[in-house]
Amino acid sequence: MSELYNTDILRLTTRIPHQTRLEAPDATVVKTSRICGSRLTADAVVQKGVITAFGQEVKACALGQAAAAIVGEHAIGLTESELVDIADRFRTMVKTGDTDFPEKWSKLTLLAPVKDHPGRHGSVMLPFEVLEQVFLDTAD
Repeated sequence: MSELYNTDILRLTTRIPHQTRLEAPDATVVKTSRICGSRLTADAVVQKGVITAFGQEVKACALGQAAAAIVGEHAIGLTESELVDIADRFRTMVKTGDTDFPEKWSKLTLLAPVKDHPGRHGSVMLPFEVLEQVFLDTAD
């Protein structure tokens, strides 16, 4: 388990962006991992298919926090098509360990060791599941 909780992962837990909830979001989504109980609440404003404002409340293990930090770095400006692509790549990595991310998303490779720990999959997937639901809830 020590490869999961390395210095880079722990550093990310102290750098979660957008930790202020939004006052007037277009969507608020709450997701909880059935496996471990980690929970992520996110608010977003979506204009013309692009997230223009984002706030999140993260109550998760270090891995869930790290995933939320990485995804949160790129939430503003994110389009649904980019999210779908990155979420699919991330799901593949979680299942197989294979990493194939554009440079912008390269920090996600830090979470590759989670492949061998199925009990942690739910927590690291929360940021993607929340944003997928944001786009569903704000679809025209």
